[in-house]
Amino acid sequence: MKAELECLHCLMRQAVNTVRLATPDEELQREVIDRTARWIQEADLARSPASVSTVVYRIVSEVTGVADPYAEIKEETNREAMRLAPELTHMIAAAQDPLDVALHIAVAGNVIDVGIGHDFDIQHDVRRIVQAPFAVDDVDDFRAELVAGRKLLYLGDNSGEIVFDRLLIEHLLDRGMDITFVVKSGPIINDATMKDAEVVGIAGLVPVIETGSDDIGVDFDRISIEMRDAIADADLIVAKGHGNFESCEGSPFNLYFLLKAKCEVVAAALGVRMGDIVFKHEKNA
Repeated sequence: MKAELECLHCLMRQAVNTVRLATPDEELQREVIDRTARWIQEADLARSPASVSTVVYRIVSEVTGVADPYAEIKEETNREAMRLAPELTHMIAAAQDPLDVALHIAVAGNVIDVGIGHDFDIQHDVRRIVQAPFAVDDVDDFRAELVAGRKLLYLGDNSGEIVFDRLLIEHLLDRGMDITFVVKSGPIINDATMKDAEVVGIAGLVPVIETGSDDIGVDFDRISIEMRDAIADADLIVAKGHGNFESCEGSPFNLYFLLKAKCEVVAAALGVRMGDIVFKHEKNA
């Protein structure tokens, strides 16, 4: 999807939120804001929101020297999500439709998004979203594709959130799916990296590969050969979160987008209201 004018306003908000985490130095904070303002003047709205936003986080790191401003937040969200995991595992096991509940739990984890300043309460939000209907509900399409031995590529999103992804992955493994999980090659916002996959136990369940870059979502011009091969080999792809939707929408693959619409631009692109949860099948292969 293409960026909109509203995305330019969001770029500045992301810059302010992130530089305040990275440093208390007001001169450095001002330098980040000034450089972000210059980037806003140059940003090409034909690019995806994920692509134009990635530059902001690089500006923060270059100016402050802090490679991972969200490191502590990522560790805390992993811990908090892991505390909820036993209760949610039991919820899936006891459900009449375990797949539907596992998908709801996975999308509930998508509330964990700190770059845009989105407020969330993991325990409260997860329990609420598990009860909510999908505004776009392609679960039946997905269910029909779950044939033992088929290859599913799962594009992870945020730390903490990937605990909930793990619960869905465990269910899909029970159905015989061949799953590979994808994380970022370097820190960007609170997106999951290999370290997070190891901490929450996904790396012990399925092969985990890296995108090849530290971009928000997927930059297909910068992905690793391993990632490119995994995409080509996949029968279906689950893409979690805003960044993966923004950067993968319209791509020539068999895609399932699983996310909560947390801004008006993404909500409009999905044809839903802000705050809705979505499981959307897009087959362009």
